[in-house]
Amino acid sequence: MNNVETATPLRKQAEQSLRNAILSGRYDAGERLKERQLMESLGVSRTLLREALRQIEAEGLVTLVPNRGPVVSVLSYEDAEEIYEVRGTLESQACIGFVLRASSNHVRALQAVFDKLKPAAEAGDVHRTLEFSGDFYDVILEGGGNKILSSMLKLLHNRIVLLRRTSMSEAGRLPETLDELTQMFNALCARDESAASKASIHHVRQASRAALRVMRKGQ
Repeated sequence: MNNVETATPLRKQAEQSLRNAILSGRYDAGERLKERQLMESLGVSRTLLREALRQIEAEGLVTLVPNRGPVVSVLSYEDAEEIYEVRGTLESQACIGFVLRASSNHVRALQAVFDKLKPAAEAGDVHRTLEFSGDFYDVILEGGGNKILSSMLKLLHNRIVLLRRTSMSEAGRLPETLDELTQMFNALCARDESAASKASIHHVRQASRAALRVMRKGQ
């Protein structure tokens, strides 16, 4: 019984550590994940590691390749186009929901996150900007209060994070991102439904163009 009870948090911890490692760029797209090395670095058994890998695979971060084993998933150009198309629609609706339903506490929370995001972006810190961008959207989703919309975006979350890293890798993209998120932030705080929706769509379109340019160069 105790073994079962301790296995679950260990597996969850392994999942989170592996997820963070992939999303932070520690492993490259297409890189093979070696079981023995992962077991040692994560401090888990082969059974728990394979359970963690199954979860990460379900999230789209890992692909099991015949005769190679688990590798970090590679998003194709077509995958990216489709993800951005869906992301634009869902995040625009999330912004509308925030305008219509967010409490004053949610607005203050958004302000608090933006106050961290802005100096990180101005300092050129891509990693922290990505981290705070995720927090920024978390507050928007919470304020919008649409559980179905939130669950749909969470299904895409990991792949969106990978694409954010790709788009931000383009020279000059970080200042543009800050400008776009500032427009979104101002519209959300002003409770301007139309402006918030347009700013969100514009941001996703610009991010899409940047990421797809980077992907084309890498082909």
